[in-house]
This record gives sequence, C-alpha cells and structure tokens, in this order.
Amino acid sequence: MGIMRVIFMMFLVIDGILAIIPPYIKVCKRTDPNLSKCIIDSIEYLRPKLKEGIPELNLPSIEPLPLNEIKLRSGPNQAQINANITHLIVHGPSSFKILDLKPDLAKTRFLVQFTIPTLYFKGDYDIDMNVLILKYKGQGPLTGNFTNYVFNCLLKADKVTRNNKTYLQFRNFTLTLVTGKSYLHLGNLFGSNDAVLGKATNAFVADNTDLFIDEIKPVLERSLAVKFTNIANSITAMFPFDELFPV
Repeated sequence: MGIMRVIFMMFLVIDGILAIIPPYIKVCKRTDPNLSKCIIDSIEYLRPKLKEGIPELNLPSIEPLPLNEIKLRSGPNQAQINANITHLIVHGPSSFKILDLKPDLAKTRFLVQFTIPTLYFKGDYDIDMNVLILKYKGQGPLTGNFTNYVFNCLLKADKVTRNNKTYLQFRNFTLTLVTGKSYLHLGNLFGSNDAVLGKATNAFVADNTDLFIDEIKPVLERSLAVKFTNIANSITAMFPFDELFPV
C-alpha cells in the first residue's frame, strides 16, 4: 500500500466524521454559474478511476458488468424461439460520456443523458428454435455488442444527517435506454455438422436481433442503474454535501 493511500486511509473514519476529499474528486461550488459543466468535468476526471476501482471507497471496477440470466419466450408467427442466456458479461461501461446534465441542488435532483460508445458482451445460450421448416435445439457461446447506446437517467437524492453533518443518499437511479444499435451472434450453431444451416440460422438471428435485445435491454438498464447508484452513494456517504458542493 503506497504512502498516499496510507495517509488517505488515516482520514477515513466511520460514523460520519469528516473525511478529506481525495484529489480525484473535484468539488463544484453550488453557486457556480456553470455548475452543469463543472459536474460533468468532475465526473469525467473521476471516470478512469471507476475503471480501475477505488479500494479506499470500497468501489470495485465498474467492469466487467455481470447480468442476470435472461429468458426469451417469444417470436414472430413464422418462428418460435425459447432461449436462456446465462453467464452474460458486459465490457465497456467505463467508456461512458455525459451528453447533458441538468442539476437541481435545491431539490437534489439531476437529469443526465449519457452515451456508451461500445459495449461488448459474451455469454452462453441454450436455445430451442422452430423457424419455418427449420428446427434447432442446442447450446453454445453468445457474443455481440451495443453501439452508441444513449441513456436517460434521473437521479434523486435525500438529505440525511449524521453527526450534525448533511449527506446525500441517492435513491435507485431511473435509467432508460433511448437509442442505439446492436449486433448478436450465436456460435456453434449445428456444430461442425452443417455450416450452411448454421450460417443461415445466424442470418435469421441477425434479422431478428431485436427479439433478443428487447429481453437484454431491461436487464442491462437495471444492472447499470444499480452500479451507478452504488458508485454515487459510496462517494456521497463519505463526504458531506457542503464539502462536495461548497457555497
């Protein structure tokens, strides 16, 4: 453990006693006429640390991001698809960029729009598919990506008092995906027995990617919302509101 971290840890004490704000957290005066830009710049300055993780704040790396098991039970008239997607891991959340931020410190509300240029994901699938005259049941690896996904996020916080100091405590973020492109590939279709059918089936999957993505999106939204809520609360629980946003 480096000397700077030792010094920093000496100042972090439990039960709300004032902690020294580390240099990677940039404070913004609440009277700043460009408060929105200041907060965006502060988040951007902190972003590389989120990829590494911040042990002194008990924050693990923001990625890879595991997603819960996803079940697909739907399909168009000409196709019925039952699929389970497991062990889904997402890389790339730390590349997020803030597009717009509207702070309301009086109401402790923040409206944020951000984009993630590319999210890569991989996992395993177990599928039972009936497409026209083609029937297929099997397992294999699943890979894909989300490109230029844009999210709207509403952050609401309550002011709580500990040891005569006021802290922000964020409620669960409300996060909604509004746009983006996606690609999905199912590996090992038909194994090595029929490469032609495997290629044709993947072409069908590519044409109907939305069936899978519509199931993945809500899980991705919830997982990102939980991750970002935990990050925000790990910081605001340690440092009083008046220290993060001085007059």
